[in-house]
Amino acid sequence: MRGAMSGDNRISVFIGTTVLAAFLMSAVILVVFQPYAGASWMLALALFILLSVLASHLSFRVTSTGSVASLEFLPELGCLILLGPAGALVESVVSGLVTQHFIFRNQPRKVAFNVAQSVLSIGVAGFVYIALGGEPSLSVLTFSQAFPAFVAAAVTYFATNSVAVSSIMSLSEGEPFTDIWIRLYGKTVLFDIVVSPFAYAVAYLYVRWGVLALILAVVPIIGLRYSYGVNIQLQQLNRDLLRVLVKTLEAQDPYTSGHSIRVAERAKIVAEQLGLRAKHVRIIETAALLHDIGKIGNEFSRILRQKGPLTPDQRQLIRSHPERGVEIIQSVRALDPKVLACVRHHHERFDGTGYPAGLAGEEIPLGARIIMVSDTIDAMLTARPYRDALPVAVVRAELLKCTGSQFDPHIVKSFLATGLFGEVIDSTSDAIQPSMNKDEEEPPQRSVALS
Repeated sequence: MRGAMSGDNRISVFIGTTVLAAFLMSAVILVVFQPYAGASWMLALALFILLSVLASHLSFRVTSTGSVASLEFLPELGCLILLGPAGALVESVVSGLVTQHFIFRNQPRKVAFNVAQSVLSIGVAGFVYIALGGEPSLSVLTFSQAFPAFVAAAVTYFATNSVAVSSIMSLSEGEPFTDIWIRLYGKTVLFDIVVSPFAYAVAYLYVRWGVLALILAVVPIIGLRYSYGVNIQLQQLNRDLLRVLVKTLEAQDPYTSGHSIRVAERAKIVAEQLGLRAKHVRIIETAALLHDIGKIGNEFSRILRQKGPLTPDQRQLIRSHPERGVEIIQSVRALDPKVLACVRHHHERFDGTGYPAGLAGEEIPLGARIIMVSDTIDAMLTARPYRDALPVAVVRAELLKCTGSQFDPHIVKSFLATGLFGEVIDSTSDAIQPSMNKDEEEPPQRSVALS
């Protein structure tokens, strides 16, 4: 019996299918919408190809995984309005081959897929534009007739493009399609939709002013690229700086090193498992990264290294760290207020016996409940001055034992569903080292499930 197709074979089949579909699409478009090879038509085509290459050259990386944001869709959609599906097809192929090979320097297989998916996107959009009454023209452009058809074509373009790219990324990385789509397009899709009417404006101005319109279009394209690019890069820089700050602070104590980053990574995975929106996931990840920021200071370092019992004053000081953390980070204007709430309440227990406010059940912010589970698990899986790291089986048993009292049962169920315990087992040898320790707050007197 033949075995299942390997991941690389599935990718090759998908690429081959996409290229074949694009070839058939091109053949149909060139037959149905024969390109008009007049001088004005060829001039417009050449100018839009140049504009598309420029837009690709100004593209920028959105995520560390390789997602790239580009304004190349603007000249493609503008070309569709003026030159129709045939012109937009030629523009897409020529500019795609140039940018993929000379600007991005991609491998042939990747070039083939990217050009093919671009052809499919603009091809399907072209059929929608014509079907809804859009009439390509270099001399007349009626708003009431062309703009509604353009909007539908633009939405179709983005939908086709995102489905094709997310599908191959899902095959390549072995992650669910929805997760890939959110990761790649969650940050850019709204911007693309809002900006897309600019393509109509460029086409309209070209009908009135000709070449001058495209020259003027270069300025706002560059402005849009840099304004949006700077905004994205600032967001990434802020997140990176937070990670560096927390990592540097924790590195001063071998019993806290890496703790907050591990908690943030697991909290993010659990939040995604719960199906939360990308923005909410980022809020929870940020709060998890900052949840112990209130433990900065020598007084906390001494307590966390202490092997003997804590005094009442020491215990009270430890319990103050959520509020102290909020005091530290509340002046950061870029932080969502929900981050502060998660940091403040990450030691609340599901049964209402936690601190600082004694909240219970769903009164506790969802992010704080997720952090409570992730934080506690990391505490149990890492060594402390007074005990070794606990075996995974013991941690799992303790987690289940405290479900409903300390932990939200729904969060525990989601955590177990992520398979994170399997990942923990693979990294147990590292987790047991003192350099990965967790700063539990009341060492000798606490249940192992308390963080």
